[in-house]
Amino acid sequence: MSSAFVTGASRGIGLALVGKLLARSSGGGTVIAAARSASRSPGLGALQAQHGGRLVVVDMDVTDVESVDAAARLCTGPCGLLVHGAAMMHPSGKGENSVQRLEQADFSAVMATNVIGPALLTKALYPRLREAAKADQAKVVAIGAGVGSVGTNAAGGWYSYRVSKTALNALMKNLAIEGARHNVLTTTLYPEMVDTEFAQPYVKNNPYPQLRTADETAARMLELADELTDVKNSGRFVNIWSKADIPW
Repeated sequence: MSSAFVTGASRGIGLALVGKLLARSSGGGTVIAAARSASRSPGLGALQAQHGGRLVVVDMDVTDVESVDAAARLCTGPCGLLVHGAAMMHPSGKGENSVQRLEQADFSAVMATNVIGPALLTKALYPRLREAAKADQAKVVAIGAGVGSVGTNAAGGWYSYRVSKTALNALMKNLAIEGARHNVLTTTLYPEMVDTEFAQPYVKNNPYPQLRTADETAARMLELADELTDVKNSGRFVNIWSKADIPW
């Protein structure tokens, strides 16, 4: 039985994904839940009390390669699903609305969290993904953002976050091309705005008719991940509700 590895798992969509994966089958594989403060997450603590050894909780700093490698070593068998859920808007909590507000340290922190970390974690787990793909199929899923679309950018602003999410799309597309040779499928899934702590500062400007919960979003993401099975269509950037491809 293959395992699943979820980052950003201490809260929000990541925590909801961990719960949904554990609930799928009491006899299923291990779920590894990683986040900076995973061991202090009440939600993960409750899930661990309920599911015991099926849930492995690990404190991991996605910007620290030694931390990433140490967490990846906890996955000792085939990894059938890797979800990149860890993300940072900006160290200040607010995106830059002008190029004049760009700071090297802040920009680097956003890129390290949203792009470099996922790249290095995928590298660390790729042998486990390939191991799972030999028996069935392995999948790498990134939680994307609509602002990562260059073609639909009409508002500007949010410099570092936009750039990082665009780069994440490029990473996932590149992985899709390599993964097609190994039966490892990748996709970037965009959930629109979700009622989470991460999105709370922006909820009042939600451009969508609905504000869905993390549980609703996690269920839909896993449903789509199950449906995406053709590596020829790997590397897509998809709105999870309309199932439409988002322009790059």
